[in-house]
Amino acid sequence: MHPMLQSLCDHDAVSPVTEAGFDAFLAAEPDRLTAIFFAGDPDKKLETADVVVVLRELLGLYPGQLRVGLVASDAESALMEKTANFAVPALVFYAGAQRLEVIPKIQDWSVYAEALPRLLGQITSEVTA
Repeated sequence: MHPMLQSLCDHDAVSPVTEAGFDAFLAAEPDRLTAIFFAGDPDKKLETADVVVVLRELLGLYPGQLRVGLVASDAESALMEKTANFAVPALVFYAGAQRLEVIPKIQDWSVYAEALPRLLGQITSEVTA
């Protein structure tokens, strides 16, 4: 694994995700917002480093509310098809097994600042409903 991605996995809210473990990973914590991170090859996809920085910031802003599944490189193709995501890097957000939104590539910080509270609100609404 690329050192930059390995350093992200050192965070307690980040776990590697394989094709075989994808559904179980989503089902494990339905009351937390899950971001599935398609990183690609950081040496070829230069935006990946920027998305890693964004993820670290989001994990700091929303401790205990957000978790990240880092897609294993050998699972990216199959999981891209399964999640209907066609961009790398990308964040695909889930509430349990329900796909909520995709943020492709790197975006302006305002996109993340608007999306996370809204997506977390959807999780809270479903849990209390």
